Parts: sequence; C-alpha cells; structure tokens
Amino acid sequence: MTWSKSLLEKLEKQGKIKNVFIPPEPKNKVEIPKEIGPYKLHIISVLKKSGLEFREEFQFDEVRKFRFDWVIPVLKCGIEFEGIISEKSGHTTIKGYSKDCTKYNLCQCLGWKVLRYTVLNYQDIENDLKLLIEKCQEQHGIKRNGRRK
Repeated sequence: MTWSKSLLEKLEKQGKIKNVFIPPEPKNKVEIPKEIGPYKLHIISVLKKSGLEFREEFQFDEVRKFRFDWVIPVLKCGIEFEGIISEKSGHTTIKGYSKDCTKYNLCQCLGWKVLRYTVLNYQDIENDLKLLIEKCQEQHGIKRNGRRK
C-alpha cells in the first residue's frame, strides 16, 4: 500500500489516525534523473573505454525524427538498448514492434549498422564492438596500429 497525502488526510478525517504531520512541498524541489540502470551504464562504460567518439540520443533521420540511443559516427553505427522489460514498453506491442521495424529498415537503407541489446545480451557489446572495429579496419586496409596495409 502507498501512503499518499490524500490517503493520510482521509484516514485522519475518519478518525482512524491522529496527529498526522504532512510536511509541505519544498519550494526548490530537486528533479531526480530517471535511473538508467546497470545495463545502460555498462554500455556507456564500454563505449568510453573504446576511445571512440560517441553521442547519446542521436537523431539519424530528419523526416521521421528517429533516434539511436547511442551512435559512433566514425563507424556509422547506431546502438540500441531495447527496453522490453517494463510493463509499458512500446517495443512489445504490435504497433511498437512495427515502428521499430520501420526505424531499423530505414537506418539500414541510409547505410547505418545497428547493434541491438536487451537485458540478456547487453554484455556482448564489448566483443561486438571489437569485431566491428576489426572489420572496418580490414575494409579500409588499416592495420591494428592504425597504419594502412
């Protein structure tokens, strides 16, 4: 049961509780940021450790206003964390899933690579990122030390 201000006032009026002090709302209320959780923190940590420039909430399409959770511009790679674990996730409805399909098809057509993660596979990002970097280096004839072959 949640003890809300209105419930406490109601119980006090009914005589079920006495002398309830409900502190006033603070004038300078601090907004606490939404917790991003250990999954997203892990992904951010791996991105920072990679040394590659990355951006958060990158809008890759001007028309549909689609965004990636993170993007590595030099690799033209978008990274998505699929929040399918909450009760209100749009990713689990047919409409939400279809919108995701539209988004991912569009980013493929525009030449983006996309890495997608959930709570079950988010730790794969480190190996996936290493493989992606290796393949990009091979495609562009660059050795591991940064020099061309």
